[in-house]
Amino acid sequence: MEISGTSNSYAPWLEYVRSVTRSVQAGRAIALGPSAAPPIPAAVAGASAGGPNVVYCSPHPDDESLSGALALRLRLEANARVTNVAVTLGSDPAQRPRRRSELASACRVLGFELVIPAEPGAPAADGFENVTPGARKEDSKAWAAKARALSEIFDQELPEAVFVPHVDDYNSTHIATHRLVTDALAAHLARRASAAVVLIETEFWHPLAEPNLMIELTPEQVAIQLTAATEHGGEMRRNPYQLLQPCRLMDNVRRGSEVVGGQGAAAQPWDFAEIYRVGFWRGRSAVGPRPGGRMLPSSEPATLEWFWREFHPES
Repeated sequence: MEISGTSNSYAPWLEYVRSVTRSVQAGRAIALGPSAAPPIPAAVAGASAGGPNVVYCSPHPDDESLSGALALRLRLEANARVTNVAVTLGSDPAQRPRRRSELASACRVLGFELVIPAEPGAPAADGFENVTPGARKEDSKAWAAKARALSEIFDQELPEAVFVPHVDDYNSTHIATHRLVTDALAAHLARRASAAVVLIETEFWHPLAEPNLMIELTPEQVAIQLTAATEHGGEMRRNPYQLLQPCRLMDNVRRGSEVVGGQGAAAQPWDFAEIYRVGFWRGRSAVGPRPGGRMLPSSEPATLEWFWREFHPES
């Protein structure tokens, strides 16, 4: 469509828009996985022992790649041992072998460990069944068994930080995963009287109502995420999340600068960002954070000490 009589700025803005769409379309030429040999980025390879234990609870395979930017930064900058607990392998049993293979490959790209729980009584570890908002009340016995199994995974991993989708993240499995993880975490911490963990809530399908953290991501870190996401080839063919992931992270800078930084705050001079809500959990109770939002630029290392200092109400 040609538009006549426009100002001199129209043509450069049209070229700008077209260049964005060309960049997105160029991503379609990048091969989807899973790869025979996962393309592990140099920055991820060669982890050593000694960092904190972090558990990322993913409702579906691919969430660890698309929403796990902060877990990746902790892995790269604090030498964290990040374990992805795949709460489900999806609802279709026929697709689970494929999704398991893709997930294992994606975790190798990210440098994450992988734990796939077994439904109580099931012969194989294929993730939990019936992780839905209604199941907690409608089948409380089966729900309690799942929460107990997950709490035993926490007993083994001894996490110092746990990632989980927030409770209003639209998708039913995301919402139910939040409930299941907090039930399991309460049971786990009830057995460890002096322990507390950092609880980090993620968003993907619906924005957090009260986020308090925005983190900067470098192009290299975003590229690692996309490399991992493309290992989920079957899911990316169904819905090419990876193509618009950079755009989502760029829009987070616009939104998070004010939603986290305060209404009317200046925009952060970042290209990419992810948004979270940080709190704490001790015993069977959540511990709210200090008021206010925080920004974590790429120039400042992501460490658990930083989270305790910046967010804990008694710091």
